Amino acid sequence: MKVNIRCPTGSFGSLSYLAQLMKQILDYEVVISKEYKEGYHNILMDEGVSSVVYKRKADVWWTDTPAMIPNTYHKIQRILEEEDSLFTRHYTVSEFCRQHYRELGIPVEDTVIPRPINPILFNYSTDYNNCRFDIITIGKHCMCDRKNLRMQRDIFLELNFRYCMISDILMFRRDNLVKYNFGSVSDKMKAELLSKSRFLLWTSFVEGFGMPVLEAMTVGTVPIYTDVPAHNEFAVGIPIKPADKIRSCCYGARIVKYVIEKEDVKEAVIYALGMGKEEWEDLSWRCKEKSAEVWNEFVDKINLLLEG
Repeated sequence: MKVNIRCPTGSFGSLSYLAQLMKQILDYEVVISKEYKEGYHNILMDEGVSSVVYKRKADVWWTDTPAMIPNTYHKIQRILEEEDSLFTRHYTVSEFCRQHYRELGIPVEDTVIPRPINPILFNYSTDYNNCRFDIITIGKHCMCDRKNLRMQRDIFLELNFRYCMISDILMFRRDNLVKYNFGSVSDKMKAELLSKSRFLLWTSFVEGFGMPVLEAMTVGTVPIYTDVPAHNEFAVGIPIKPADKIRSCCYGARIVKYVIEKEDVKEAVIYALGMGKEEWEDLSWRCKEKSAEVWNEFVDKINLLLEG
């Protein structure tokens, strides 16, 4: 079988990264392209609402979503009726995404297939006594700051902990900060940095899956995470409850947004920094168990992406 993974390249960093990861995992001839390719089994890895709007054809869709809502001039149902061969099957990566698509009238299978993590991460383990950083952040800064990276920067400046940041947000040089541009580190180096950090700070206001959370859990780094979809389906760590849920705008579209208060994030970080070794090690072990469970679920279901 020849497989074409259809996804955006050079932007939306996680999708192009995941396409390369799937190319490593699949035991087939795999290419990655923005376009549909005749003679290939085409798997779409993208956001589902925009994929309907832009009529991105594939044999199988495997979509994420940051809870986008069609604008009034996006005639989703009419497009689906006119383009009845956009896909044969549509799988998504979380129950949150599945329910969101159902509410929008976009057909989706009952089965959920989670995103994979790089198996290299299973070779690393975080040791409480051998951590260089208190907290690590991994996240691409976008126009609507969906990861709340500016908030994280402010909290770091106030609390002054040992910080590793893999991001393209502007940060000034400080003795207790190590910063890498987003996308500039290898998988091996990312695994090493995660395993030298006690906590991951992850503050998205909505997420269809949330790869770095699962990556951190795999090595035993404990996430401090916003308890919003879809983190609350698989994350183990220190949850931050949202203050509210509203409809807002982002990426030129309407979206669901969970309101994250800075003081709530700051309180969670202070709690984490004061955590003792025994409590941390218990959480770290539970993180590893859950990440293995999610990985096994992906492995059990991966063949569904190759059917149809």
